[in-house]
Amino acid sequence: MLICVDLDGTLFDTVAVNAASYRAALNEAGFTITDDYYAQYCDGGHYKTFLPPLMGGDPDPALLEQVHDRKKELYGSCLAAARKNEALFALLERLRPTCDLAVVTTGSRRNVTEILEAFGCRDWFGLLVTSEDVTRNKPDPEGYRKAMAHFGADAAHTIIFEDSPTGLAAARATGAAVFKVEKF
Repeated sequence: MLICVDLDGTLFDTVAVNAASYRAALNEAGFTITDDYYAQYCDGGHYKTFLPPLMGGDPDPALLEQVHDRKKELYGSCLAAARKNEALFALLERLRPTCDLAVVTTGSRRNVTEILEAFGCRDWFGLLVTSEDVTRNKPDPEGYRKAMAHFGADAAHTIIFEDSPTGLAAARATGAAVFKVEKF
């Protein structure tokens, strides 16, 4: 059996972490964002979609990448604001001896590894599928399909935990059993 989990909003509440790291990166580049704006309009989205309106609508692609790269550098210093999903962690703790576990996220490998290591659970997951590992991000199911192929699991032997509409669409497109994680 394969268990796939999304990271942001599913395994961890990282809204405050991402908001703080994006706020600092944007401020350094001369732009602003509030935590409320991030939570309402950016959380769960891809940076290439939500950053341009914050940066004047059509920013220089190099500046866009610079802000995103700086956000990734700042992320680790903001991890104190992260909260783990205690109920999901308890379930995974019981299942991991007999199931393969994978994280499938639109986050960066660097930031995913940082948070998993900070919470002492990096070794729980036999595979991390991040934005660097796919050509199409959620709602495309590519990331989940990569995890399934890696472990040789079909849809009948895969369970996916997700929280966002785009993530749920990706998960459902695989044919696997999907559980929606509510705010915790």
